[in-house]
Amino acid sequence: MSIYEKIQKEITVNMSLSSHLQTFPVLDTERLLLRQMEQEDAKDIYLFLSDEETMRFYDAPFTQFEQAEKSIARHQKRFADQEAIRWGITLKGEDRVIGNCGYSWDAENFGARLSYILAKPYWNKGIMSEALAAILQFGFTSCQLHRIEAEVALPNHASAQVLRKLGFQEEGLLRERLYVDNQFYDEKMFALLNKR
Repeated sequence: MSIYEKIQKEITVNMSLSSHLQTFPVLDTERLLLRQMEQEDAKDIYLFLSDEETMRFYDAPFTQFEQAEKSIARHQKRFADQEAIRWGITLKGEDRVIGNCGYSWDAENFGARLSYILAKPYWNKGIMSEALAAILQFGFTSCQLHRIEAEVALPNHASAQVLRKLGFQEEGLLRERLYVDNQFYDEKMFALLNKR
């Protein structure tokens, strides 16, 4: 049994759903509260999105505080436009965003593309596995997704391990798809299917 299957039973979803998401769903797990990111979170978000090591295989590190504010506004707009959903990850009892995760929709194919990032001080504590298990459960049960996929830079073994623990299967290699620090890196494609 994967960690995804173990955790899914513990997840409480507080939301209002019709045929589309009308309000942002808050996901509650054993240690975490996943919620919409607000402009008040910009300082915390800037801290980890400006860290070079955290951002190495994700995107270019932020260099200006305004980038964090624009990022939050972009995620809010994409949710309002039904293009994507992105949760801020907070520890229960600490209303401070320490990472984020979510997916963009491929509605025609009942699919989504997963992405996630976590501040370095919280690595290797099972936090991302717990957060992703919650949003996978939400996607499969509340959004009727059939397939969720993710791409991982080949040197990012920790990220690939998180996906494997959640039951994702490796499907292929995207050769030299990512360019970081004047070097090309391969990416691996992972996917998880809803077999229920």
